[in-house]
Amino acid sequence: MTSGYLEEAVSPDHNNNVGLYVVGDTLHAFTMENADAPLQQRVVHWYTRASDGSWKENPDNGFADAVCQVSDAPTALCNAYLTQDDHLYWRIIAIQEGADKTSQRYLFEVQDGKATLLDTPPAGEISIWMDDTTAFMAVCGDTIVVMDNGMKPCAYDSQGNPVQMEFPEFNGSGRLLCGNAGGFYWLDGENNLQYSLVGGTTAETVLDGSRYALTSPGMFVSSAAVTANDTIYIQMGDGNTSSQKQFLYRYRWDDTLQATQGGDLTVFSLYESPTVAAAVDEMIKQTGANVTYTYALEESTEQGQAVVSGSREDALTQLNTQLLAGSGPDVIILDDMPVQSMIEKGVLADLTGKVNIDGLLPNMAGVWTTETGLYAVPARCFPLLFGGTDEVINTIPDAETLAQQLASEPSINQGEYDWQTDATPLMMFYNTEQLFDTFSPLSVGRIWQGGELNAEVCRTFVEMMGKICQGGGSTLKGMSGEPSAYSGTSYYTPSNGTGASFMNAGSNAFCKLEYSLGGLGSYFQYYTQLSGTQTSAIVRPMTTAAGQSCIQPSCVAGGQCLGPKPGGGGAVFADFAG
Repeated sequence: MTSGYLEEAVSPDHNNNVGLYVVGDTLHAFTMENADAPLQQRVVHWYTRASDGSWKENPDNGFADAVCQVSDAPTALCNAYLTQDDHLYWRIIAIQEGADKTSQRYLFEVQDGKATLLDTPPAGEISIWMDDTTAFMAVCGDTIVVMDNGMKPCAYDSQGNPVQMEFPEFNGSGRLLCGNAGGFYWLDGENNLQYSLVGGTTAETVLDGSRYALTSPGMFVSSAAVTANDTIYIQMGDGNTSSQKQFLYRYRWDDTLQATQGGDLTVFSLYESPTVAAAVDEMIKQTGANVTYTYALEESTEQGQAVVSGSREDALTQLNTQLLAGSGPDVIILDDMPVQSMIEKGVLADLTGKVNIDGLLPNMAGVWTTETGLYAVPARCFPLLFGGTDEVINTIPDAETLAQQLASEPSINQGEYDWQTDATPLMMFYNTEQLFDTFSPLSVGRIWQGGELNAEVCRTFVEMMGKICQGGGSTLKGMSGEPSAYSGTSYYTPSNGTGASFMNAGSNAFCKLEYSLGGLGSYFQYYTQLSGTQTSAIVRPMTTAAGQSCIQPSCVAGGQCLGPKPGGGGAVFADFAG
């Protein structure tokens, strides 16, 4: 037996959070449906969490009444604030689109479901909350702790008067979350939850970020609240209001928490991999294992160019020496390694029956399968995907058709392009490298087969690329920074993480989307910016006319073979793929 904080997912039915507060020991969660829609189409729920863990809804949230008093605007930002004496306020910022964006701010106080528009906010926490310079705020009894937009901390009394107070060393990466009568909680740069006392710098680590959901891939902490008995609620989301990918976790102290025994595991890669780091964190959380992750080469950027410190050849020589001696790492990330040679040398374990590959497509698992066994599995991959409306998808059955349409387009990057008024181009490329990377994976497997060049397939591919560059791609040119739908001469071509919407300036979409096999799943939704509405998209793999599709592994894992030949057995392997 041991003691510690127990993590529990406790999300209400609707979980797009716009306000999370604790009054006494009661949690209040304000959530919004259709957060991307015009104000009149949004629905707000005011939930309270009962002692038995059930959610109950308070119908008197006053949001609908407040909306009736707000000027019609296509875009609006909405937040709720609940004071410690049960006074509810709504802040609505209505944004008018146009040549010059303008906004109007509204503050409503709610009583018995009726919203009253206030000319000025009352002194104290509401006035501080409404201040444009306030980024984060925590109420700690009679003291209000604030971080401004520059992440500088300060403090006020309950009437909003500045007070002198010492703060811990946030080092530019700390972020304020919530408070109680004794102090305030904040995240440090490693996503560890810290607690500091009011009026002092004493701090303790409450939650180790590596062992809780605080480091979930693609998620970030958006808000938090804490009860009088130090039960902590933390809201996390992916930052995309249309994806519905948000979670509320409860952390309560448990004196009888069972200790987990997970053993030891070593993981090695040539280069540092965020995918591997996330998988290691997840394994530690789920099993309690002692996992050591090391990489051989440091990567950095100098004047826009990738620079590697250290020798790849030396790192591979050292790894092979360890593997042949049976002292290498348990799990090997095989990116940029001679996988076929390692299989032939017998240093990789046969993973048949040791990892679950039921979720892998046959062409993914088959790449590293030989007559003697399976020697590597992809832990993350990039499928080439289409996304868009019926009209768009049905006119582009294959990659060749897309290339022909691009070749016949006018110069899509010529002159000024107004995403609000001009006809939307079929597709626009950031540069010629992006153009090549989009189409080459579909053909490279047929261009090179068994070490032989298929000249006809190669010629067809080169001719197709040439037609695109002579047509729609004739004005391709390098641009600094990322493409943006708002930058005139460039165009937003989506490149999103798992679970994100893909978006562009009109009713067409094309995406090379990253898909993780780590159990997160994928949620594809199409969003049309011009109309402000969202509909389900058709999403399908991009294929050639011959039916060839492509899934590019971006992280491949294998295990050390402890026997004298492939399949010799005995290897310990962490299932990074499932």
